[in-house]
Amino acid sequence: MEQLQILWVARSCVTPQSGVKAHAHPYYHMIYIENGICSMVAGGQHYTLEQGQCILIPPDTEHSYSNEKSVTIDYQEIKFSTSKSIPLHISDSVLIGSLFQQIVREYPLLGRLADKSAAVYMSALLCALTEKDRLDEAVIFQYVDASAFGELARKVVLYLEAHYQEDLLLDDIAEALGHNKSYLCVAFKKDTGITILDCLNTIRIRCAAELIVYSDHSFAQVADMCGFASASHFNRVFLKYVGITPGQCRRAYPANVLFGTVGTPADRSSRFMYSVLAHKTITPKMIRELDSSE
Repeated sequence: MEQLQILWVARSCVTPQSGVKAHAHPYYHMIYIENGICSMVAGGQHYTLEQGQCILIPPDTEHSYSNEKSVTIDYQEIKFSTSKSIPLHISDSVLIGSLFQQIVREYPLLGRLADKSAAVYMSALLCALTEKDRLDEAVIFQYVDASAFGELARKVVLYLEAHYQEDLLLDDIAEALGHNKSYLCVAFKKDTGITILDCLNTIRIRCAAELIVYSDHSFAQVADMCGFASASHFNRVFLKYVGITPGQCRRAYPANVLFGTVGTPADRSSRFMYSVLAHKTITPKMIRELDSSE
């Protein structure tokens, strides 16, 4: 579990033609520029920080900063320790700036609660700050688990998950991925054991099932939001893959029906809905089961 401790929260300034000499310390140092332009060297790299920008400096990273202008630089700073390893970041995110300023604003007012409150805000701030790192590290499959697929099949699934709301044709998918349609269909089926159309339909009904259970949208709206040609088409596909109609699904599975469920239900429709309500991705085996007749 992440351990995060706030060490220091303050407002500071750098007067014109002055600065802070190169130094390092065994904790994280985060600086947010309120006013002015700050020239900084961190980890051997030069950065120019302007109003609204912040920088996160990792532990033991030598850094210095100076004010080469004629206007005082006003900045806020937070020093903290955490068990997470986070590289140097620079951000001009409004969300990150707001969280940073919230910590600085509250900290002198909360007394004994200050550290705890600041740690909560800092956890959210670091989560927002490292969002791109997390997305770069992992390919995220929202509806179909394609982690065991080959590179081409994974690209197909990612494309389907990004465009399932559109009126997709196999020609469109093949053109977008730069492959011949016949080759793409054969390669996908050989790698995954399912067709591209089965995968697309499963993504659509997976999304539709969430909307049926958790939203108040009509079935016509759900059909349109999930890329089905019409409400009747939606009903046919849903019944084929899930084994029950959208109406039966809404009546049978209120949003809290599976809270506390132990194990996985045995019948096809319940197994599918269990996966949906538990926010799990669908496996190729489950798609084959959904596509087969009972």
